[in-house]
Amino acid sequence: MISTFSLAILLAQVAVPAKPETTIGDRLYVWSHPAGSYSQDAYLKGQKASKIEPVDGVKYLGLKNTYFVRYRNVPALPFDDYYAPFKSLDRVVWSLTGADGLTSAEERKEVFKLAANNKNITGFILDDFFKDISKEKNLDDETNPLPASLTPKDLAGLRTFLTVNGRALPLNVVVYTNQIVPRAKPHLKHVDNITMWTWNPAELDKLEQNLKKLEALAPDKGILLGCYLYDFNGNAPLPVARMKQQTEMGYRWLKEGRIQGMLFLGTPMVDLGFEAVEWTREWVAKVKDEPCKGR
Repeated sequence: MISTFSLAILLAQVAVPAKPETTIGDRLYVWSHPAGSYSQDAYLKGQKASKIEPVDGVKYLGLKNTYFVRYRNVPALPFDDYYAPFKSLDRVVWSLTGADGLTSAEERKEVFKLAANNKNITGFILDDFFKDISKEKNLDDETNPLPASLTPKDLAGLRTFLTVNGRALPLNVVVYTNQIVPRAKPHLKHVDNITMWTWNPAELDKLEQNLKKLEALAPDKGILLGCYLYDFNGNAPLPVARMKQQTEMGYRWLKEGRIQGMLFLGTPMVDLGFEAVEWTREWVAKVKDEPCKGR
């Protein structure tokens, strides 16, 4: 196992500035997983198997930025060979906790090594970080952190490794709208950005309300809006009207500076001909070159 001292030496190299974010497209990311990830689950039951690889899925939507999240321990460690296609992208945010919140010290070590060797890695993501809170009590008690993949103390320790090659790389976390509660604050104080997700499409009618709640809960954090391309709650294609609702609201917030980016989830379905995917692809083509200073 690599020592803390050795890892510090590995990361202490000269930085190269990231590409400036000047357009709407610079603030748009595609959430990606290995090919066929959702096809092995009930989510896409009855659909043909998706075969598109992560980078191809990102480019299919007309973008060059991704949040890549390991799915059920795929790809295998180490990540160097698997990463080769990602070198063609502008910005890659790589998972420290993968789907279902899975993580290990060995995996995190490999992620930091990957970031040290690839200048287009611009941050890290904690996916499915908080556990099921449906049976949790006293959600307003800030002294009792929510159950999560890592403790607040663990996150504080991780921050030691977030400066890679002289670059301060932000730590992002997934927060579902039902997790916007005071008991999340002990963890959130150790992250830089929050990606906000609405699991049930019917709850998209409360997007404005939920953004205000998150802004009040974590006023010093950057926020990115997560936009599902599919109804994972109902295991069915997402109506275009719902896709348009969340996307256009996020676009307005982005122009206003209330959020700093948007994510579209995800690549293991963009080759299945869903109307919401094709609508999003056309929308991206229309807006991605617009100037955007953002926050």
